[in-house]
Amino acid sequence: MSESPRVIFDVAHNPHAAEYLTGRMKALPKNGRVLAVIGMLHDKDIAGTLAWLKSVVDDWYCAPLEGPRGATAEQLLEHLGNGKSFDSVAQAWDAAMADAKAEDTVLVCGSFHTVAHVMEVIDARRSGGK
Repeated sequence: MSESPRVIFDVAHNPHAAEYLTGRMKALPKNGRVLAVIGMLHDKDIAGTLAWLKSVVDDWYCAPLEGPRGATAEQLLEHLGNGKSFDSVAQAWDAAMADAKAEDTVLVCGSFHTVAHVMEVIDARRSGGK
C-alpha cells in the first residue's frame, strides 16, 4: 500500500470477495476518488463481482488479461457502462496513477494476474527497467 495516492492491491475476483472488499473500502476514510485498475478472467462472475465494486469505485481503468481465459477491457466495460479501456494492465496502471491526486485511492483488483502484473511493473521500474 502506498500513501499518496493511497494504493491498494486486492485479488478479489468473485462476488463474495468483492462484497468483502467493498465493505473494507467503505470503512476507509474517503477524501478523494477511488480509481480502479481492473482486469479479470472471462470465466469468473464478472457481472456479480463488478456489481459490488460499483458502489465504491468512481473511475474504472479496464485492461485485458493475456491468455485464452483473459477477459477483454470491452467485456468489462459492458458490465460497467462507463470507464476507460486500455491495451494492457501496465497502460491502465500508468493512466490511473497519472490521473490520481494525492487524496485519491488507486485500487488494483479483479484477478491475481492483474495484481501480479502491476507489481511486476513497479518492481521493474524500481530496478531501472521500463
